[in-house]
Amino acid sequence: MRELCKLKVFGRILYVGAHPDDENNKLLTFFAQDQLVDAAYLSLTRGEGGQNFIGSEKGIDLGILRVQESLSARKTEGTRQFFTRAKDFGFVESATETMLRWDEHAVLADIVWTIRYFRPDIMITRFSPNIPDLHGHHQSSAILAQKAYDLAADPKAYPEQLEELSVWQTQRLFWNVYQESGVKDIGGKVIPLPQHFSVTIPVYNRYTGLHHGEIAAESRNKHRSQAMASLTQHTPTLEYFELLRGKSVDPTAADALFTSTEMEDQYIPVFKKLVDRLLAKQAQGDNRELSVTIATILIWMRTVSKNSVIHEKRADLELLLLRTLGVSFEINSLVDSWVPGTDVNLFLQANIPQDSDLVLTHVTVPFFESLYHQPHQLSGTERIEITGRLSSTIEPSLPSWLKEEGDRGNYSPRSFNDIVLAQHNNPIVVQLQLQFGGVSMAISVPVLNNNKAITIAPAITGTFDTDIIVLADSTSRSVSLELQSNVSTVESVMVRLKGADELGLFPKEHTLTLEGNASEKIHFQLTSLGSAEQIQRIGFEIESSYGIHQCGLKSLSYPHIEDVVYHPKAFFKVLDSPVANTAKKIAYIAGKKDELLGSLKQLVNEIELLSVAALKDADLLSFDAIVLGIRIYNTDPQLVNFHTQLREYVEAGGVLITQYNTPYDLPLEEVGAYPLTVTGERITDMESTISFLDPTHRILNYPNKIKQQDFANWVQDRALFLPKDWNSDFKPVLRTQNSDSGNEDGLLLVNRKGKGYYIYSSLSLFRQLPAAVSGAYRLFANMLSIGRLESNS
Repeated sequence: MRELCKLKVFGRILYVGAHPDDENNKLLTFFAQDQLVDAAYLSLTRGEGGQNFIGSEKGIDLGILRVQESLSARKTEGTRQFFTRAKDFGFVESATETMLRWDEHAVLADIVWTIRYFRPDIMITRFSPNIPDLHGHHQSSAILAQKAYDLAADPKAYPEQLEELSVWQTQRLFWNVYQESGVKDIGGKVIPLPQHFSVTIPVYNRYTGLHHGEIAAESRNKHRSQAMASLTQHTPTLEYFELLRGKSVDPTAADALFTSTEMEDQYIPVFKKLVDRLLAKQAQGDNRELSVTIATILIWMRTVSKNSVIHEKRADLELLLLRTLGVSFEINSLVDSWVPGTDVNLFLQANIPQDSDLVLTHVTVPFFESLYHQPHQLSGTERIEITGRLSSTIEPSLPSWLKEEGDRGNYSPRSFNDIVLAQHNNPIVVQLQLQFGGVSMAISVPVLNNNKAITIAPAITGTFDTDIIVLADSTSRSVSLELQSNVSTVESVMVRLKGADELGLFPKEHTLTLEGNASEKIHFQLTSLGSAEQIQRIGFEIESSYGIHQCGLKSLSYPHIEDVVYHPKAFFKVLDSPVANTAKKIAYIAGKKDELLGSLKQLVNEIELLSVAALKDADLLSFDAIVLGIRIYNTDPQLVNFHTQLREYVEAGGVLITQYNTPYDLPLEEVGAYPLTVTGERITDMESTISFLDPTHRILNYPNKIKQQDFANWVQDRALFLPKDWNSDFKPVLRTQNSDSGNEDGLLLVNRKGKGYYIYSSLSLFRQLPAAVSGAYRLFANMLSIGRLESNS
């Protein structure tokens, strides 16, 4: 019944926010499942700059994870998802800062394209364009949405879009005034003002009896990488709105949000009467009559003007017809990945009841080297095997928005489809032509393996054993590259590194025979030539009979999302810079999914990875320094049980380094073996001026002389969750200014205790080291080496 009732509803609502977890899940659920409108969420970014509480993905990889979390949330609600080219480059405090990095003209183009493509009657912003928010991205999303609302209806705005789309005038733009948001930095109650009106979301859905709060909580909890957790609300919910643009509304009206939003279309009343006939047929329980009535409506729609909105219901009607007839199609592969230029097999399983009178007339496989377009007259249950050669022009699986290089604030998509539409491009679909009672239908069916989409893999992939190498003072290091064949043939391959022109490289290239579906590891030696400090990005080229390959293999697998396999270009960074370090052996106690260990291996020859529990029996004095991973007190608060042992280590001459912890979800009032209180204060300007409070302090002088230039070329931010209220034993070393131009001295605190040192660092070194920022390496080397200064003097 709900499906048929939805056919009579033509409204569309576009909800707009800044990040994948900014949406109002309960409101979207209500729109889609109770009001039966087509609802979509437009997140301007993919959340690449956020933290990750469940895994090691960051940056672009985190963005892919958060896209999948968003798609999973939308599937739960029954809504759709869109994005723009804007990158989440991290926390900023104002819309002005945000727009310095986002390409306003291009991001607006994406929003306008989304409006013209989706054609919403109503737009709703999560944030206010007029009220500054604690996150600059938030207000920016509303400001841009308001501008795009006007531009989408202007034929002079982005006229190139009008070759495929038409201008569109959304009728109203509202702000969804947040009352008690679950998002920490939205927060706070809003006392309704006279211009605000409310919509009540009931506890239960009127069609299914399902609990709106339960659906919304399930959707909200898909954002697990952001530690989102939502409890079910068991009471009706009031949602407040303020009109920003468009036709006025009567705030006292019961349906003020939806007043007079349905399009004026002469065919809609006729279409609704026809759907009422469907409802009557369904009530009679006669599927045969129901299917014939659906076919009659589809035939009538041929006579309707192409500009009529009712054509938006065609796909829903066709799907309903197939379900009513009991018809289904599956197309499967016995393997989970295919390689362009190789022969592949797929199996079409047609399930057509004999009495359905539906006929499969044609099968088209567009992804074969030679187009497969074969007639059929299939009207029963049958399994068809189809064999062909996969087109060599199909690219390896990769999210469409990553196929071109962008800049630090924006992606550079090939098309609006590539950036706005959230799903991965899946070229592996088979087209079926069907006939029923004078109705012709064309449907696309994806090829699956174990209910998962087929991955397109290069013939050969490569994986480096490191993300970064640090070379200093004419030193050499080895890098390993593991080759993986994805084809059954034996291949003669030539492998060379690309981008290493300013380094000594041995050998220049490898030539080898790679067995079918086998792997082999090869090695290159890189040597600093002692030239000027530089960062090089080094990839590879593998030449085989299938062409030249430059891609690696990455995957995401979590229980709350669909598995993703993708093939980005593989590379590692080489920092050729003088970095001295005197620490010989250190221990690293990682936070959850902490990946700083790989960068520290470039500084210290001997690193032991310890768990918190292993501290009990560890010989701590064998380590020159012990480094605690990021957010260690958030993820493993049992560390406090070893504070006495850690203090004894420090006072006996050890160095203990604690990195930042967040005040959110922190089970302690203070953190650290020598306690201090952390705050939500961040330094988001990665170019903020750094001054030295004590230029003679040993941490700034040994073994590397730290200079102002060491704070150049930092990425995303300076520091996170700075401490406050430290005692006089802590000596602040660095100073910068926050967004209010106030001094912040908590970036790097040093506490001399006994013969050793305790260091608390809020600096975002966990971002800078993987990004090959030379100054960050020199500063971290000084932190590790500080305890060896006197013994070497």
